[in-house]
Amino acid sequence: MLIRKAFKFRLKTDRVTNRIFDCFAGHCRFLWNKCLRINLDRLYQKNRILRYEELDFWSKQFKRSTEYHFLKECPSQALQQKLRDLDKAFMDAFDKSQPNKRLPRFKK
Repeated sequence: MLIRKAFKFRLKTDRVTNRIFDCFAGHCRFLWNKCLRINLDRLYQKNRILRYEELDFWSKQFKRSTEYHFLKECPSQALQQKLRDLDKAFMDAFDKSQPNKRLPRFKK
């Protein structure tokens, strides 16, 4: 019999580190909502949705733009993981074997 254990750890951070983490979370949430809006617009226009590779290309373009240059402050790995999560959420939404499928939602 296989026994799995989970451990929870709480980081003791100072105010500066908390602000940085909040900033990273905000950037990831912004990218999630932006890419979700792009894919939902494509769905309503009856085009195919963008997968992770294409969304990653667009996130790099967003970083280079003057309007979304603030995305450079966040580590690229965090943004890439959010795009992978969004891609998985879309693939789960269209998976016929899952009974409670739904489209991904915007983050608050």
